[in-house]
Amino acid sequence: MSYFKPTYAAGETGVSARNFVREHKNEFIAILKPLIPYIAGLHLLDAVISDAYFPGSKNGFGLFGILATYFTTALVISWHRVVIHGVDNYVPMNPLKPQRSELAFMGMGILIGLGIFLLSFLSMVGAAAAGGGVIILLPIVVIFACIFYAYRCCFYFPAKAVHSDITLKQSIALSKGYLLKLIAGSFFASWRVSLALFGCVFVLMFVVGIFAVILPFERVGNTIGFIFMLPIIVYLSPLLTVLGITVLSNYYLYAVQNSDQNTLDADPIIEKGDDENAN
Repeated sequence: MSYFKPTYAAGETGVSARNFVREHKNEFIAILKPLIPYIAGLHLLDAVISDAYFPGSKNGFGLFGILATYFTTALVISWHRVVIHGVDNYVPMNPLKPQRSELAFMGMGILIGLGIFLLSFLSMVGAAAAGGGVIILLPIVVIFACIFYAYRCCFYFPAKAVHSDITLKQSIALSKGYLLKLIAGSFFASWRVSLALFGCVFVLMFVVGIFAVILPFERVGNTIGFIFMLPIIVYLSPLLTVLGITVLSNYYLYAVQNSDQNTLDADPIIEKGDDENAN
């Protein structure tokens, strides 16, 4: 059985991650395929409700789009296992029957996201109340500090995806020194797909704009937009996601293999046989 071999250099990691995803495209499709009806269906509900109740609104109704991220997270967790446990040895997440470690994965993501939002919002309110000056830089400093801390927590997620008992404190210690590697590695892995995605968005916006001028689509604009954006929603965006996840799993594996035993007391990689009974 062949396992993913983690690398350290950002450029090498980007190429390795891109090759891994390309070589296991069938596995990616197999995981994504049962999730597509949920992801696409929830986005379609948003579009239909926006056209029915919020015509002409810039934002529309976004609740179901937020709920769709749950199923995208199922893809993320499953792909972490593909990289860490091996293509022949992983167990995909069942989104209709989540395990406690999978809920912990999602809960931590929500907490970190809410923390960044609240701290950024409060810093902006504080800067506005202070009336300018140097204090106006506070929101920028806070946002960057939050992003930095979020990156330091990032190894918690591949660990929880494979049911490890790793703590947030241990994951922060484990991720020391990998921030720039993660950013650069993700760029090298995904720049081609990112260009393709931006190109598709530009073309689709142009086409939708032409349709909006030629045909009276005011009442179904969001629904028509959803139809045009469907390839991005169900393929390009998930593909971009798994490229980044492969880089994150790579550096998690590299850090585990090269960590001090005092830094990591919990078993960081639990094999398939332990998945069923893990916390």
